[in-house]
Amino acid sequence: METKLITIPHIFKLLFLLGLAVVVHLAYLTSFVVVFGANYNRTIDNNYAAYIAIFPILMISTIVLADFLQMPRFFRKKNIDVVSQTLYFSFIQTLITLSAKDLTEQRAFPRSVIVISFIFLIVYVFAWEMLCSVISHRLYDNGELVIIGANQATMQAVSDKIQPSLPGLDLNLSEPIKYSDKRLVSAAIRRNAEIFICPDVPEDVKSDIILSCAKYKAVAYVVPQFYEISLYRSRLISLNDLMVFMLDRMGLTFEQRMFKRLFDVVVSLLAIIVTGPLMLFCALIVKITSPGPAFFKQERLTLKNKKYNIYKLRTMSVDAEDKTGAVISGKNDPRVTTFGKFLRRSKIDELPQFLNVLIGDMSVVGPRSERPEFVENFEKEIPGYSQRFSVKAGITGLAQVAGNYDTTAQNKLRYDLLYIKNYSILQDIKIIFSTVRSIFTPRLYNKTFEANRKTVLSVQSRENHDSES
Repeated sequence: METKLITIPHIFKLLFLLGLAVVVHLAYLTSFVVVFGANYNRTIDNNYAAYIAIFPILMISTIVLADFLQMPRFFRKKNIDVVSQTLYFSFIQTLITLSAKDLTEQRAFPRSVIVISFIFLIVYVFAWEMLCSVISHRLYDNGELVIIGANQATMQAVSDKIQPSLPGLDLNLSEPIKYSDKRLVSAAIRRNAEIFICPDVPEDVKSDIILSCAKYKAVAYVVPQFYEISLYRSRLISLNDLMVFMLDRMGLTFEQRMFKRLFDVVVSLLAIIVTGPLMLFCALIVKITSPGPAFFKQERLTLKNKKYNIYKLRTMSVDAEDKTGAVISGKNDPRVTTFGKFLRRSKIDELPQFLNVLIGDMSVVGPRSERPEFVENFEKEIPGYSQRFSVKAGITGLAQVAGNYDTTAQNKLRYDLLYIKNYSILQDIKIIFSTVRSIFTPRLYNKTFEANRKTVLSVQSRENHDSES
């Protein structure tokens, strides 16, 4: 396969970097105007001369930092990626500017300009990156995505699951192919279609398909299993001349646990102070509109499968599980009260959990806390499920913001394990912001409630029938 040295995407990336350098310079110029006024004459100002002295350093750092953050890579980039890259770039570039000013002894360069430039960097860089992202979407035709699996039912289920995301990724779905049809699989890869490998494809076949994709420079999508997630961010070491991945213990290090606990205490205290009056007001409404206590507590599991009582505002009738038993809730759940529906939609019912965070049972961010009876079943059915208890349960988490209400326990586990492997305070902050955004975004409720409820009622009916006989 012949590869061109310079292509349109290459030229586009170079233009993006050039434009980024201009945008960064514009951010500093705007800051000078804000600090010194609209009639500012930079040609006679020593402050501006000090900036010009370190200008080459700032331009080099702009290009290097943009490359490090993969900002010129617009392939399958989402808006949330643009936001993250912009914030990282602006923060690090500002630190570099402060360091360059001191190291080169350009003390005339005002710190006030540097601080204000941080705001303009965020605005200008975000606008430039979004503009280039839009141009990138318009510049190329939609790609072709081919699903490869073991049987028609699995491939159809995958197709239904990923279909809503494809328009935003500029992908068109083609006819699925069974992995056993090697000729069609090879033809799809050779024509540079993007390949989605279903979880039911055998490991040896999956490996062959990925090798073939690498050979013909085709993009592949793989649903990771537990061992593949465990490889994420693993340490590469050499044992003599043998290259190996060292898989660290699942969980957080001592210093990560320390910083996370400090973060949890600060956030939970602020949340309780700010939302305390709202919680008390809603608790009063719950008490007035529905018989029973205003607050609800239930046994859940957290770090190392430790049991604790979770606190929420009550959204169901007090006899909710008398007939159904332990059933995962869902859309149009008849057990939910009228005011409870509002509390659930607005997530206000979750606010008392900040008390759990403050006393140390939970974290602000972590895997969703589950009931012992559900966990017992999940651990039997899903390999690696117990690993999610290597950190504390959270009020929100990656699985909650990335998934839907009908996301299966297995898919949620993948997000939980990825969160644990990729933990950082910055990731927690990002998840919190995503949670706030998701409150105002409609979500699909799970489809399992009715099936679970009918199963429980059917079992109870049989038990009653057996006892009467």
